[in-house]
Amino acid sequence: MPSIKNIILCITIIFFATSCIESGNKESIVGDWKGTEWLVNGNPSEYDATKVFFSFSTTGGYTADFGGDKEKGTYVLRDDKLFITDDEQLEVMVLISKLTKDSLVIDMNRSGQPETLTLIKK
Repeated sequence: MPSIKNIILCITIIFFATSCIESGNKESIVGDWKGTEWLVNGNPSEYDATKVFFSFSTTGGYTADFGGDKEKGTYVLRDDKLFITDDEQLEVMVLISKLTKDSLVIDMNRSGQPETLTLIKK
């Protein structure tokens, strides 16, 4: 169970980050996204990107499906970073390398291994 200190810190971070969101980015990310390519170290990966789906709401909620592994929670955009916090309060930050009205490219680092996931708006 998270401590009161961690909860207050999380609320403070979300409040601060929400006030810093660039409206263009927030408007662009809202909607349903489907994976098209997943690279690991710049090479095609064994992961099937077409089974990855994200949905971002205008109220700061998100859902994700990684080929049957589903999660939901909240998200915050700050500059070129996307912070997602799942229902278990695990926060993950990914770098947005491209965000347009119809494409989203995120750079991740899982255990020191660079990964890039490309999604298109459905």
